[in-house]
Amino acid sequence: MIKNCVIYKYLGAFNNVWVIDEDRLSSSKLERCLQEATGFTKSRLKALMELTKDEKISLEEETKNHYIATFSCEFRTPKLIAASEAPPFVPVNFRIWLRKKSSLVVPFDAGRKLSGVAAALLSYATTGNPSSIELVKLKKEDFINLKDWILADSHSILGQIKGITMHGVEENSVKFKKVILNSSQLEKSPLFNQLLDYASAIANMSFVTPPLESTNRPLSCRINYWGGLAIYTSNLLDSELSELIGILEKLMKEG
Repeated sequence: MIKNCVIYKYLGAFNNVWVIDEDRLSSSKLERCLQEATGFTKSRLKALMELTKDEKISLEEETKNHYIATFSCEFRTPKLIAASEAPPFVPVNFRIWLRKKSSLVVPFDAGRKLSGVAAALLSYATTGNPSSIELVKLKKEDFINLKDWILADSHSILGQIKGITMHGVEENSVKFKKVILNSSQLEKSPLFNQLLDYASAIANMSFVTPPLESTNRPLSCRINYWGGLAIYTSNLLDSELSELIGILEKLMKEG
């Protein structure tokens, strides 16, 4: 089963001042978030309130590296036909990790809209501001750091680059709006490294990690510039997930 997550982070001003309080978590509601929101955040929350009801976030567990919270709500299903009646609400719930050292916020198995509701509630509950958490945006340097880690000689078995989408690739006075490369061993292609140098931005990258320390097996993944991470390896363990997120934390900090 594919494990999907969307990576958020606290804004710089709130990075080390958020506080976990179980009462504030359980009482956090979109209506209260809306009262404190301004500008674009207020408009976004109004739209989310049309899709969500009975939202609740609660603290489930604290580990060495992160807090684990559970978000639940009734979420309106997508409208399949434009002229049809409003679609029904269905109950949903998912986990959220709040990483202690990096202040990353990672909801699992929820799309951007649904995870955005949870991020707003968690933001308000931990800082009093519904706008203190935002989506992570990976820069080109972050992708290069990830590529370098995957292919580092320090690993007994190297990882692999499976695919990449690059934007603004300019070579010999010709500028390509988008370049997509896919191969089982893309990292061995001189063209891959050449075009990567010329690209102004990276949209996404598919890769296989070196064997992780926690289980000695690699993970097959895809990461997008807006913080979306999909892991395709079956029977994924929390220890593997925590190790991978810890690696991404370090690489994004270095970038």
